[in-house]
Amino acid sequence: MTYLSDAVRLYIDQLVDWDSYYRWQRGGDVDVDAERAALLEVLETAASVCSEIEELAREGWHEAARLEDGEVVYPEHIRQGYEKLKEVGLISYGVESRYGGFELPGVVENVIIQMVARADAGLMTIIGLQAGVAEDIQLYASDELKEAWLPRFASGEVMGAMDLTEPQAGSDLGAITTRATTRDGKTFLSGNKIFITNGGCEVHLVLARDDSTFEESKGTTRGLSLYLCPRTRADGSKNAVYVERLEHKLGIHGSPTAAIRFDDAEAFLVGTAGEGFKAMLTLMNTARLGVAAQGIGIAEAALAAAVRYASERVQFGQPIGQQPLMKNMLARMTLDVEASRALLYRACRLVDRNRAIEQALMRSAENDEFSEAERVEMEEHRQANDTRVRLLTPLAKYMATETADEITRMAIQVHGGIGFMAESEVGKLHSDAIITTIYEGTSEIQVSFALKEIGKGALAAVFEALEAELASFEDERLREYADKVKHGMKLILDASSALLSDFSYALMSARSLAEVVISVICGAELLKQAEADPRRFDLAASWINRRMNDLEGRTARIKEGTLARIERADKIIDLVRPA
Repeated sequence: MTYLSDAVRLYIDQLVDWDSYYRWQRGGDVDVDAERAALLEVLETAASVCSEIEELAREGWHEAARLEDGEVVYPEHIRQGYEKLKEVGLISYGVESRYGGFELPGVVENVIIQMVARADAGLMTIIGLQAGVAEDIQLYASDELKEAWLPRFASGEVMGAMDLTEPQAGSDLGAITTRATTRDGKTFLSGNKIFITNGGCEVHLVLARDDSTFEESKGTTRGLSLYLCPRTRADGSKNAVYVERLEHKLGIHGSPTAAIRFDDAEAFLVGTAGEGFKAMLTLMNTARLGVAAQGIGIAEAALAAAVRYASERVQFGQPIGQQPLMKNMLARMTLDVEASRALLYRACRLVDRNRAIEQALMRSAENDEFSEAERVEMEEHRQANDTRVRLLTPLAKYMATETADEITRMAIQVHGGIGFMAESEVGKLHSDAIITTIYEGTSEIQVSFALKEIGKGALAAVFEALEAELASFEDERLREYADKVKHGMKLILDASSALLSDFSYALMSARSLAEVVISVICGAELLKQAEADPRRFDLAASWINRRMNDLEGRTARIKEGTLARIERADKIIDLVRPA
């Protein structure tokens, strides 16, 4: 299994509508074939570099970042890996070309993140977060801040961190108490943040509560603003940003996770005062897709190791990979990795399409490139896509990270006792995978977000697009499986309408609802892959057969269940609750 897989090439070559993307993004004539070739060249470079990084990462997996005199010292494999990516310009690759970046589409960015994660999950947290911070600056900061910082992000001179979590404020951002005070035209931050990935970096994007509305806005996300807080002031002096400690973790050891103290540190407003939550939400959603890519990368590494070991390990006169149970296990692992990839790339395509449409609408406002009717149609298209993205993002994060956790555990099982040894590659990958289901919102939070979007009508928007795709297949074999997916969609709509009549019960069933929705979305996407590449038909057929059977049981249980399940859960927990 190579870093640049056939599935990735299929999307770049056939499954992304580059013609529309570049027409909206740039206008005028674009040599789409040349652009596609350039993207593949970038991905081939990334694949080559990441294959080199992998060897370093496996040797240095146990080496953790450390704190010396208030500064973070990275393990050698992290430092070298970062330098290798920096040499080829694959740092903050979404930064616009005018600031020195590659301005890559999101789907390509996430493929690179996936490759880096496969090579070194700890390095990916640094690279992925850096790209996300740069993007938020690009979207919301003033021209002055963009010009000062984006070229430095693009070159790899500086790294970035996202500072949200506080001791009393995890997922509940309304509980944030870090305070932003303005004096003599300057803003200063005071407060504490914890679990800050790459917290020893130069640039911190900090969510803080404005002093002017501090008391009345407490407990809400109103009054929160986003600030760029550098560790070094413009005059070269140290800003009052202190790394208090680094955490000791089960995995991703090379990625420093810090507790940060701001002691009247000078900072600069990003975006509009009081709307920091909106700007940070953009970064969080980008990060969720990035963590989904990280999960896929880790799962790919574990799957590759499992397939390799199963072909080499001989028991009872044959490689264990030839035994029926093992074949079934490896096939299931492959199915889940490929379906996770399909869901992520579908979400990324929609994000890219919307960004391109937004650029087209901005140009047209200045030069009337499109007629009024065309602009109205594009805006309607953008809004529908935005609704779909709000549902697909938490589903992609949930599925890819849960898959990473499961696949790495199964890879240990394939290796048997060797997999349980401390030095085993798959054991290390499992330790790295666990965190992906937790940070940037736990799996439980992701399915809750998905449920809320379904309640707002997102399911109808997603299913409308699926219906059109499933109706377009001409091949009889594809149409047979498309009908199975359409039947599953009807069962989901029937169950979800009953479910949403009571939100407490709906929350209890949110994971099951997320699973069945994922089943049909991935089924449709895998059929599109099979239409473009017939070799992938068995992949699509197997996924649909397996998941539609599961879907029928889940939807029946959702539809027939009642609030009594919550009462029963309480009684079951009482059996182990301390007296």
